[in-house]
Amino acid sequence: MKILLVGISTRALAQSAARIGYEILSLDFFGDSDQPEGAEVYSLVRDFGEPPELSALARVASRFVSRADKVVIEAGLENEPALLEICSPKKRWGNSAETVTGARDLGRVREVLRGTDIVLPKTIRAGEKLPTSGHYLIKDPSHSGGRGVREWDGVTPPTGQDVLQVFVEGELASACFVADGRQASLLGLTRQYTGESGLNAPQNGWCGNVAPWNDPFLEPIILKAVNVLTAHFGLVGLNGIDFILQNNVPYLLEVNPRPPASFELFERLKGLNAFRLHVEACEGMLPRFQQSAGIGTDRSGLALGKGILYASKDITIGDSRSWAAQDVADIPHLGEQIPQGAPICTLFAKGENTVKCWDAVLSKARNWPPSV
Repeated sequence: MKILLVGISTRALAQSAARIGYEILSLDFFGDSDQPEGAEVYSLVRDFGEPPELSALARVASRFVSRADKVVIEAGLENEPALLEICSPKKRWGNSAETVTGARDLGRVREVLRGTDIVLPKTIRAGEKLPTSGHYLIKDPSHSGGRGVREWDGVTPPTGQDVLQVFVEGELASACFVADGRQASLLGLTRQYTGESGLNAPQNGWCGNVAPWNDPFLEPIILKAVNVLTAHFGLVGLNGIDFILQNNVPYLLEVNPRPPASFELFERLKGLNAFRLHVEACEGMLPRFQQSAGIGTDRSGLALGKGILYASKDITIGDSRSWAAQDVADIPHLGEQIPQGAPICTLFAKGENTVKCWDAVLSKARNWPPSV
């Protein structure tokens, strides 16, 4: 069976699907060199001369839909209705346009989660009365990965889909779960990171996760919340939520109704195949083993982290053939030009706990890339 994977970056899910025998047709911004052997891989920028923009990615992806038996839409493109309209629901393994729209509506999410122990920060939409005090961020809920999130100037009202969201101080985290449209199973929680200077990440831009972030008090709260969201919006497959933990209270930032980047950490830690979980959940089958602590058993006893390294200046990639053996992924091709501010690769590291693991990621970043 041929699967079309399309998103900002498809490498992780493509590798997962290839391991269980699917034929891969992959389109993303990068077309990295560590896509699965034998896969048909395209870079939006390199192969089509298009800018790295979601609208362009959706437009080019429409050319490939007819060539695939099934389509999986990944990060970024779940917010592009044009592609969802071209690709019929029967051909997709993933959430419907209606589900995505509902889950991205913070007002609806707030109402759905009333009565649970997870809350939403105060949010003000275009046309509503502006606050006269407080620290707010301005963001577009249809975007993911922290793209476009910025400090509010205290004066300019939000327009279009933009909202103001009160800033919550605390620990940034995420949850990864699978859902069958009625109920959900939690893979686990991660500590999440944005704007890390050691990775040259843009301000507020997502740049990595560490898993597992075990918290016996928090896990049942998150499990209840994702079950409520699943039952109301009909979420299917792999999904995620981002939240901030402040004084043991989780404040939900957004629902990500598509496979989150953290899934590959749990795949490696627990010996799972994430693509199989996604497909089976889309077909109405959740994993048999279900408990608040998550699916499967951590095998190493160590925390595993991934950090997205961004270019601090324009660079040209040298010989990157040894990178994979050093636990690096999303590897650019020899001679590829990476502009300042663009992602270079993903660095993996392990540690005894969350803090030491993230320190190991940052330590690796200080000496990367080894040759450019």
